[in-house]
Amino acid sequence: MTFLKYKGLYLTLVIASLILFLSLQPPGEGDTKLLVSDKLLHFIAYGVMVIPVSLERIFPQFLVFIIALAYGGFIELFQPFWGRETDIMDMWANIAGLIFGVLIARGIIFFFKIQPTNIR
Repeated sequence: MTFLKYKGLYLTLVIASLILFLSLQPPGEGDTKLLVSDKLLHFIAYGVMVIPVSLERIFPQFLVFIIALAYGGFIELFQPFWGRETDIMDMWANIAGLIFGVLIARGIIFFFKIQPTNIR
């Protein structure tokens, strides 16, 4: 079944869609009630986003990093159109999360000896 071969890619796309939805919400009172830093949320979200597709190893991990970096950059650039602010520190948190996510995936692949998915 071909659908199951791409489950990591599909999970990454779902997480990316959730990030887009939450990133373009207008700022409200709910934003100030979080007990953690906004930058920590960016770090976690972008790290979690790249792990599933990086584990499948369909695409080179550097390509995954570059595409996710561009995705985060476009979101930051378009946020002012939805009443939010562009913040370079959010972008740095995204980059740190992406690097951490790719490294976590590489560690999991190394320790558990995961073979690349055979897609044909």
